Amino acid sequence: MSGTVTVIITSYNSVKYILKTINSIIEQSVQPKKIILIDDNSSDIKILYKIINNIKKESFKNIELISCTKNNGPGYNRNLAWSKCNTDYIAFCDDDDFWYIDKLKKQLTIFEYNKNVKLVASQKKMMNESSINKSKKDKKYSKLYFYFLIFKNTIPTSSVIVKSDIKDRFLNEYYAEDYYLWLSLLKKRYNCYFINEYLCEKINFNKKNLSDNIKEINKGVQNVLNQFYSKNIINN
Repeated sequence: MSGTVTVIITSYNSVKYILKTINSIIEQSVQPKKIILIDDNSSDIKILYKIINNIKKESFKNIELISCTKNNGPGYNRNLAWSKCNTDYIAFCDDDDFWYIDKLKKQLTIFEYNKNVKLVASQKKMMNESSINKSKKDKKYSKLYFYFLIFKNTIPTSSVIVKSDIKDRFLNEYYAEDYYLWLSLLKKRYNCYFINEYLCEKINFNKKNLSDNIKEINKGVQNVLNQFYSKNIINN
């Protein structure tokens, strides 16, 4: 299977569970070339450095920790890490999620056998979920379309891998920054696919995330939709 992968992990006060996240990436059946962990000015950064140094010595040498001196938010941080990548593909993972062992293998297979694919995502298992909707299981994977995603962001960031040659980036925002990128790619009619099975899972349901702030998420989503509307894209 051809193609090199860099995995970008965004981190904030994550030392209690970051090892599970990183190990799930290192132990992939198709291993990535590099891991970039970008920390958003955490209070536990000294411990995080020790964890990363131990990983370098014991299991995976090509892992880099970028420590931000101020809180920038996930959009800015992913774009910053992205600018340091030189692989064929970029994959993303949040610090409180982990991957199933064949995640990269299954996604890279779709890139290999489908022309001009720019993005492949999948289901992410959440608490109390035991199975995938039967209608979705009938197809191993399906094509994503702008007109479907415009009503709801159904793409988990930790499930996404993209071709590194795309020019679009995340919004430099705290909320719905990923939604903007997915819509941008789909509006350009790039081939994007969704694997209808769980390839990743949430670790920690007690951690307070940006995604818990429903009010701000709604503002972020509205901001994204307004940007598309102001460019007269939806009306087109």
